[in-house]
Order: sequence, then structure tokens, then C-alpha cells
Amino acid sequence: MPNKYITTALIVFIVVVAVFFRFWQFTSIPTGLYQDEAMNGADALTLIKDGGFSAIGGPASGWKAFYPNNNGREGLIVWLDALAINVFGAEPWVLRLFPALAGVLAVLGLYFLSKELFNIRVALVSSLFMATSFWAVNFSRTGFRAALMVPILIWSSYFLLKGFRLRKYIHFVLAGVLFGLGFYTYISFRFAPVLALLAFAPFLFNKNKKLWLGILAFIGVTFLVALPIGLYFLNNPADFFGRSSSVSIFSQDSPLIAVTISAIKTMGMFNIAGDFNWRHNYAGSPELFFPVGILFIIGIYFGVKRHSFEDRFILLWLVIFLLPNILTIEGNPHALRAVGAIPAAMTLSGIGLVWVYDKLKEYFSERQILPLLLLLLVFIAVRDFNLYFNKWAHNINVSRAFSSEQIEISKYLNSLSPQTEKYVLWHPNDRATDNGLPVSAQTVYFLTSQKTKITYLRADEVDKIKLEGNSAVIAPIYYDIELLHKLNKQFPQSKINFVDINTAVLIIP
Repeated sequence: MPNKYITTALIVFIVVVAVFFRFWQFTSIPTGLYQDEAMNGADALTLIKDGGFSAIGGPASGWKAFYPNNNGREGLIVWLDALAINVFGAEPWVLRLFPALAGVLAVLGLYFLSKELFNIRVALVSSLFMATSFWAVNFSRTGFRAALMVPILIWSSYFLLKGFRLRKYIHFVLAGVLFGLGFYTYISFRFAPVLALLAFAPFLFNKNKKLWLGILAFIGVTFLVALPIGLYFLNNPADFFGRSSSVSIFSQDSPLIAVTISAIKTMGMFNIAGDFNWRHNYAGSPELFFPVGILFIIGIYFGVKRHSFEDRFILLWLVIFLLPNILTIEGNPHALRAVGAIPAAMTLSGIGLVWVYDKLKEYFSERQILPLLLLLLVFIAVRDFNLYFNKWAHNINVSRAFSSEQIEISKYLNSLSPQTEKYVLWHPNDRATDNGLPVSAQTVYFLTSQKTKITYLRADEVDKIKLEGNSAVIAPIYYDIELLHKLNKQFPQSKINFVDINTAVLIIP
């Protein structure tokens, strides 16, 4: 067992590693800006412009508990993006700043949570695995709201555990604040009450007055913090379910077969075949590097075998936060939808490594084992670094997955003279959101709205273009060579200019 000075040095080192993995080449990796990230930024721009809070409906602008655009998003990511944009401006990396900070807080929080549940050794290894894991790092460096859920889930669980064990009201109150805030992060957090209820059910039979006052404090604070979004859903029940019903296994002809297939794919994502979406993963690669994946299986085995409260808690966490994957049919295995399971997976892997270490001590001295252990940990970290920053980051599929073509269009439009008329065309089949543009156009809108004036039209509305003698540029946000040739005929003096591969605009002198 390391002494407190060594332990402090190790956790500081792990946090530094987490910071490095989340902020190295932060402004350039990943390239591009996906439309879901940009939609958050667009709503943040509206928030900055209009202000006002609308928790139970009201106008489609200002502060909201829930933003219905793009299949609906909980409000916290938009609020934080607005803060970041106010300070740093409208750039792709700005929308990823708070998820990256959340990733660091998650690593630190996992150390304290695993220490509370198990011991310092499990805590150190688990947090190190999370600091370098491709799965965790990737979602810490994108602007998806799911990243905000992970540290809130970890820290609220930590304070709740402390509250049950120490019977101090401050822990229950802190847990309630964070737990309530979690409902503003990501749809999967709605499974968190199930974890809390099942994990702490045995304590509910305890007649200790102080404990019950603490539980009531936790419930009361959670209720108050979550009240605005609860009122919103009460007034807008359709937004609560969103598109969940259409991708649910229960919408299938054979739900039992569907859930079986989904569960097999979900459990296979750890060691066999992971998410095939390049935004979420190195397509098809298991979510855990194979040594960590083996340790994960070992951790599950001993968790089931020992059947202590701590083991039940972490196993319940894993199962419950895999349910969003298991209960849906779309895109499985889905690394983003299962992001809430990352802390449990890392902790179980940490349990596995500590068991292997203790087993080896029966045959070898500590002096012989430690160098091998350190070599293994370095090997895992270097492999994940190489996979993310070299193999994944520079893969052409990744730049396409993050809409890099629209980045090039935005740069080109921003570089033009203010006297040049600029038109951006979006696909006529796309549906407009609250700001009058479809989700597909939000990347260009976010990156240009504070820098240049643009007229947006559907691609079937080009007859509305009335040139007044100035030069003009017409930029479709999707590549359609037939549309470009049609525009070229409509404006005979024009020419087609490729600003990047599969990215072209029409220039009118």
C-alpha cells in the first residue's frame, strides 16, 4: 500500500496524463465540426444574442432547460458553450472545451469513487485506465453533451456513498445538487435513479433518523435542481421521448429477438467489435484494448463471485448504463450511447489488474513484478495515444465524419470581401430548425455568422438570387455536381471553383 505522499504524487501524475490526452493538439484534433456539435453552438449563439430563460415552453430562444432542435438536447451543454463562445469566440475547439474539462474531472472523480468503493490500488489503476482510454479520450475531445454526464454521474455517486457511510448532510446535499444537474446533461442520465434505487435499497430498511433525513435532503435537493427540466417535460411530453420510441426494441416485430441481438452486440463491444462510427471509435475496434479487456472480464468474474455491496454497485452501474444500448436497435454497438458505462468498465478493469498483481506476488517478489506492471501500463497508454493521435486523427474517414468539407466552405466564405454577395444552399429535403436553417447547415452557420453576412436558401430556391452588379459566391453545403452545372447555366458568366476535394462553389464575377 503506497504511503500518502506517493499516492498524492501518483494521482497528480494521472491527472496530468488526463490533461495531456485531452488537450494535446486540442485546436486541430479532431478536424472538422460535426453538425450535432455545431447545433449546440448555434443555440449558444442564440442564447448569447437573446438571453431570457424558458424552462416550461415559451419562445424558441434564450435560456432553456431543454432545446428541442436536432431531436432534443438537455440544456447544460448549450449554456456552457455560450460561456466559452463569449470568452474565446466561435471556433470548433471552443465547443469542445467543457467536455474536455469534464473528462479531466471524470478521471479525478473516478479515483475518489473507486477508493471509496474498493481501495487505493484499484482507484489508481482505474483512473489511469480512464485517463488514457481511447473511448474516454475521444468523447472528451468532441462537443457532444454526453461527456458532461460522466463526471456528474461519478461525483454525485461518490458524495452519495459518503453520505450513506458517514451520515453527514453536506454529502447528501452535494450529491443532490449534482444528481439534479445530471438531468441537464444527456438522456442516458435518466437511468441514474434506477442505479441509486437498486444499489441503496438495502439501506432504506435502516431506521436511523439521521440517515433518513440525509436521504430526504438528497431527494429534495435533486427535485429542486431538476424541477425546471421536469416542468418542461410535463408541458412537452413528446420531447421527453424524442425519437426513442422509433429506435426502441419494442418497436420491432420480435422484441425478444431484437433485445437478444442488441445485448450480444453490446457485450461484444468491449473485446470483439466496437462502434463502427468513425466519430465514436476507430471503426470496429473493441472499446477496450485487449489487455484491459481481459482484465475487465476478470473484474466482472470477481465482482460476481464476491457479491459484496461494492461489487454489486459497480456491476449494477455497468448493466444499467448499457441499457440505453441494449434497448435500442440503431447503430449497435454504440459507444456514445454507452458512455455512462465507462467508469464501471475502467473500475472493473482495475479490479482485474489488482487481482493479477496479487496473484503474481504468490510466485514472484514485488521487485520482479513492478517493472512488468509499469511496462504494461506504459504499453497500454502508448498504444491508445498512437491509436487516437496518429491512426484515428489522420484517417480520412474521420475528417469526413466530422464534416471537414463544411469547414473548408466556411473558411472560404470568411476570406471573401464584405462586398461579395454570399449565398449558401441547403438540401430541399432538410427540415429547418428554430434559427431557420436545417441541422445540416449549422456548421457553416456557426463558423461564419459572427464573421460575414450570408443569405441561406434551399437548393430549389435559387430563383430568389437577384444579383445587383456585385460579385457573388454560391456555395451548396453538400456536393452535387448536377446542381453546380445547373447554377453554371443559370449564371453563364460564372465558374465552378473547387475549394477542397468534393467541395465546390460557384463564383460569379
